[in-house]
Amino acid sequence: MRRTLGILSLILGAFALLLGLLAKPVIYPSLTKVALDQDSTSISRGENMQALQVSADGVAKLEGVTLLSTRRVVGIPGLAEGNNAFWQTTVRSEVEDGPLLTLSDEGVSLDRTTAMATNCCGDYIAVGDAAAPDEEAERQPIQHDGLFFKFPFDTQQEDYPYWDGALGRSVTAEFQGEETIEGASTYKFVMALGPEEVSESEGLPGALFGTDEPVDAGRIYQNTRTLWVEPNTGAIIKGLEEQNVHFAPRDTSLPTVPITVGTIGYTDETVAANADEFGSSGSTLAIIRDHLTWIGLVAGLALLALGAFLTLGGSRTPRPAGDGAGYDDAGYDPEYDDTYDAGADGAEDTELLTRRMHRERDTH
Repeated sequence: MRRTLGILSLILGAFALLLGLLAKPVIYPSLTKVALDQDSTSISRGENMQALQVSADGVAKLEGVTLLSTRRVVGIPGLAEGNNAFWQTTVRSEVEDGPLLTLSDEGVSLDRTTAMATNCCGDYIAVGDAAAPDEEAERQPIQHDGLFFKFPFDTQQEDYPYWDGALGRSVTAEFQGEETIEGASTYKFVMALGPEEVSESEGLPGALFGTDEPVDAGRIYQNTRTLWVEPNTGAIIKGLEEQNVHFAPRDTSLPTVPITVGTIGYTDETVAANADEFGSSGSTLAIIRDHLTWIGLVAGLALLALGAFLTLGGSRTPRPAGDGAGYDDAGYDPEYDDTYDAGADGAEDTELLTRRMHRERDTH
């Protein structure tokens, strides 16, 4: 048993030592790569919002509605190259229990570790027609910049460039502290954007602006986007946008018309699911990155030492020596006792009895 335990300790020690040596150079880098076959869905919800509905019947202003935005992200491994992933994202914005407002389809290539856009694999964007959602929209090539879906593994407490689709460029996501969201430790990043004119429209229906004449107007974009990021994985646990997107007519005597106005953010269910998944995996990555090397080395060396001692060390307990030595040590043959006859007479019997008494004394 002793030798078996020793061999088992040696095997476990060697494994722990190898684990510690490989933790940072091999194990951690292999785990800090985004999936090629990503498949996830997040839902955002905003109450008491203003929106603009464009349909076959014309354009209508919506007041006090609840909007839902559903984003699905799917990886396409066949388009990925090198250390890049290619993810497709579709976004549907609609009134809760009501009409579809907008839909889009976008393809983005990103570095699997840094999460930065690389434009290696045919990035595109397609904006669908809400009046004909089943029709495939034409894809247009696009150059992305900065982060798009997530932050890098081992996110730092610093600013990062983050893609904004409305502006068509990356903007600065400013680090603004740490917060705990649903039990997960996160870094908070804020982007304060606009107001900025992003496009111009001519001949908009005058009825939107309270006039009978067509109206030329600029599309004004203003948004404060806040993201809470689990730093070990770079995953976005919670997102919130305070939007003020509207048409500003060239004729300043006319009122502005809201396109999307209000606050919309991840639903409680989406936040809870993200915190549960990425809070747990983030803790595991932190242990591998920061502690596994020393845990493996210390445990491995200790087990190896124990295994060597159990396998090779130790000895039998020595028999006591000196005046108390038994008759075995003095050359006494214990089998001689078998010849003793309790009923025999003479000196021979006396000698046998004396030897037995001495032996019993030494034993006790």
